[in-house]
Amino acid sequence: MKLSWIDYPEKYDDDSLLQAAGFCPELSEDFLSRDQGHLLIKGDNYPVLKKLSSVCKNITVETAGQALADLIYIDPPYNTGNDFTYNDDFSVRLKETNERSVVDKHSAWLSFMQRRLLAALPLLKESGCIFVAIDQSELYALKLLCDQIFGEENFVNDFMWLHGKGKKDRWSRTLQQHTLCYARNKKKLRAFREQEQTSWATRNADNDPRGNWFSGSISFSEKRSNPKHKNYYSITSPSGKVWTRQWQTDENHMKELIADKRIFWGNPPLYDRVPRLKIFNEEETEVIPRNIIEPLETTRSAQQHLDSLLGEKGAFDNPKPVSLIKHLIKITCLPRDAVIMDFFAGSGTSLEAVCELNAEDKGHRRCILVQKDENKIFDLCKKRCQRICLKYGEKLTFSSLNDL
Repeated sequence: MKLSWIDYPEKYDDDSLLQAAGFCPELSEDFLSRDQGHLLIKGDNYPVLKKLSSVCKNITVETAGQALADLIYIDPPYNTGNDFTYNDDFSVRLKETNERSVVDKHSAWLSFMQRRLLAALPLLKESGCIFVAIDQSELYALKLLCDQIFGEENFVNDFMWLHGKGKKDRWSRTLQQHTLCYARNKKKLRAFREQEQTSWATRNADNDPRGNWFSGSISFSEKRSNPKHKNYYSITSPSGKVWTRQWQTDENHMKELIADKRIFWGNPPLYDRVPRLKIFNEEETEVIPRNIIEPLETTRSAQQHLDSLLGEKGAFDNPKPVSLIKHLIKITCLPRDAVIMDFFAGSGTSLEAVCELNAEDKGHRRCILVQKDENKIFDLCKKRCQRICLKYGEKLTFSSLNDL
């Protein structure tokens, strides 16, 4: 289904306005270097994204090519008509004549979002993905818009976050907020996984002294196995039966699992069942992530955390929890040196999530934030980012788009 609306142009649709503009300080090949640390850019994200695309086209970095981000997370305005710390009212816009005019707020919002998503598209790597937070105000319009921009075939899922007591009216209580996920190219997007602690094993088929366990797959079927894959090799059961196929772990790790009696071969004396991995209660295992995200933190706890961090109460409305952004980054299974971009930076939650993950797994992820200088939001974001980087010993650089 094709989505259509009345388009409302913006000043920076004119590329000639950006020709003389530059980043201050200048962003060059060095800015993609890991040594530069995190980057916070001050400016309207629409011209900033367009200018970043032109910068990246001139950069020939082997690891990045012309794209910049492995993952983009944004929490844009939801078009609720409310006036939060940021303006979320798209019902009023200024015409070129500076006369105030009430317009179709849905068309104004769609025009606003389309420009920014299209400008961000070239910055996303072929193997990357984007998460877009939204509530029900524009959920269905956003889904159709993203289908047009990223391709319906690249839709991953709607990851719904259960964020507390919910929003109620006379007819129902809405418990979730939505996060639409799209791949740049789903064929090149690695499988999503999350760690889950097991607790449901009720049997112990071989009387293992470690307690109850259940078995999990550790191989592909012979039909699905790729003989050219590095994990294609043979293992031998206690009865001498040889199994040759593609395994879900390398040969050295498999030897360790066999030595630790973590492989179940079936019952003696035949030991002729397809080898499977024994998973004990209270152990963590990799599973395909659910699209329902249970409460990691509530909006209230996220607000309290931000207030405490800044030493200022209610400085920013409705910040997202750090644990939510961490969860979304973790399930993508991206490399530990991934670049995460957030061009609706708000209070800077994404950077804190990245720093926490780096501290947990000794990663070198970088975060690139873009935030407009309005209602002191940029100053608030900068303050938070500085404090978080100081806490975790990470580097933070600043830039802005000048001459605009």
